[in-house]
Amino acid sequence: MCDKGSINLTSPEFWKGLVKKKARHGNVDKGADCWDRAAATYDDLEACSDYLSQLNTIISTLLKAGALHADARVLDVACGTGNYGIRMAPHCLEYTGLDISRSMLDQFEAKIQRYNLRNIHIIHADWLQQKLQDRFDLVFCSLSPILRYMENIDTLLDASKRFVAIVSWAGVKDNSLSARISQRIFGQPDRRSCMDVLTLFNYLYTLGYAPDLRFFHGNWQRTRKIAEQIESISWQMEMKRPLTPEEKSIISEEVESEGKDGYVSVVTRVRLAFLLLDKTQRITIQEECKI
Repeated sequence: MCDKGSINLTSPEFWKGLVKKKARHGNVDKGADCWDRAAATYDDLEACSDYLSQLNTIISTLLKAGALHADARVLDVACGTGNYGIRMAPHCLEYTGLDISRSMLDQFEAKIQRYNLRNIHIIHADWLQQKLQDRFDLVFCSLSPILRYMENIDTLLDASKRFVAIVSWAGVKDNSLSARISQRIFGQPDRRSCMDVLTLFNYLYTLGYAPDLRFFHGNWQRTRKIAEQIESISWQMEMKRPLTPEEKSIISEEVESEGKDGYVSVVTRVRLAFLLLDKTQRITIQEECKI
């Protein structure tokens, strides 16, 4: 037993409490309208070689681990436009994609038709309103704000019979244009997440899991029309709070200064993490006092 007042790093409640403390200073979660707004240019990452390499490596890892197989039922929470879904579906019995954004799912459904995929089931809903417990062989979630909160991680675990796979930001998202704009508007660089991947790993570890963990480093280059880039950065900034007309003018000014022939090319240096756990390998963690 730990002494009264000590910090118990082997307790899941310690990591839950740490995230809640950080979340008080984090971004406010947005609803469907926010993600509908982002849908128009969401898939331009498909032209980025580093992004495609990451995506295909994750699918390959899931196959090698046995998380994707011919009899598997897969749930993709916050599936977006289906970049992972169209690659998972050919390898599993049934794929279910769930998202709150109708515009994102419209693009996903167009891909389903294009690739003639018949084992995909799309659900347009708030995922927390669905009865998901213990129904799927693999539960997957990538780069969604829901990953900021441990209670949501618990729900993902409950939905899975065996495998849970998560793609998360891992401390690096460096975009010089966005950073400059954020500095002018908010007085500091853009900070998007209130939970880093090591906190998530430690929480899962104290629950008795030892997820496989790997990192991806890359440069995401996207070329957009000036108006599209202004809209994209405005959307990012408004994840924090509504912008004033003067602040919107700052975004237009900065983006237009980078323009050439009506387009802007932006490179974002990223580091992401991929966690994969197998619930059948859970062990009991012995409580210890570390601090």
